[in-house]
Amino acid sequence: MNQGNPQRDERWYRNPMVWMVIFFPAVAVVAGLSTIYIAASTSTGLVEDDYYKQGLQINRVIDRDRRARELGLRAEVTVDTRTGLSRIHLEAEKPLPSNQELAFRLVHRTIPGLDQQTSLTPSAQEAGVYSGYLRPPIGEGRWTLQLQSGEEWRLKQNFTTGPEQATIKIEMLPR
Repeated sequence: MNQGNPQRDERWYRNPMVWMVIFFPAVAVVAGLSTIYIAASTSTGLVEDDYYKQGLQINRVIDRDRRARELGLRAEVTVDTRTGLSRIHLEAEKPLPSNQELAFRLVHRTIPGLDQQTSLTPSAQEAGVYSGYLRPPIGEGRWTLQLQSGEEWRLKQNFTTGPEQATIKIEMLPR
């Protein structure tokens, strides 16, 4: 028997090097599975499915903005955030067709679920005045407001609403 080497009880689970070899790959596997689960179960909502078609239509959008400049359009928009009543006073340097409905879109910059769209009808009493309703309440955040007449012209304006803001007033000019 060798007396210089006392026999030690060296079981594998008592060796810290073994636990280090097992621990790091196990953490990597758990992190990888968690990443796969998160990627499969959530949606960002910010990327459009038909982005290619939207990219092809950019020239149509540019033409509508150019047409708004040619017509000399200007709109004063008032939206009651509590009731959703939207009133637009539209002016143009060149004549516009009367009795046309306008499309009115309120687009939240980051949360697509808050986007709204409505049709605005012309007022019988006042020329150039249109009204309609959005779904109240309209909360705070960064928004884009779009006003358009079919495929003919479009006005677009970015704005920010604050907490407890009762009325939104915006002057829209062509870009």
